[in-house]
Amino acid sequence: MSDLAGHAGWFNDVHAVLRVTECRAGLPLPHICAERVTFHFNGITHAADAAESVARAEAILTTTLGLTFTLRAALAGDDTPRFIREAFMPSGLAIDIVARAEHTPAPREVAPGLAAVA
Repeated sequence: MSDLAGHAGWFNDVHAVLRVTECRAGLPLPHICAERVTFHFNGITHAADAAESVARAEAILTTTLGLTFTLRAALAGDDTPRFIREAFMPSGLAIDIVARAEHTPAPREVAPGLAAVA
C-alpha cells in the first residue's frame, strides 16, 4: 500500500465492507488491519448458532460484494482448530470469516495437519 492508487483501492474496499456491515444484520463489526478484514464467530459456543451465523455472513458478503470464498483450516494461538472462509477484494484485501472447527462443516480439501494461524 505504498502507492496512492493502492491506498485508495484499499480504502474503497474497507469502506464497502463497513457499509455492508452497517446495513445488514448478522455481521459483527470486523477487525481491520492492513492485509485483511476478519469477522470473528469463534466466540459463539452453540454449534448450530455458530454454523447459521457463519453461513449468513458468507451469504451476505457473497451477494453484496460479489466475493467467492474458499475454505481452509488453521490453528489459533491457543491451539483451537478453526475453519476460515477467505475471499479477496479488488485491492487484494483479504476478507476472512473465522469460526471454531467443531461448529462448521469440514472442508473437503483440508489436509490432516492444520496450518498455524499467523
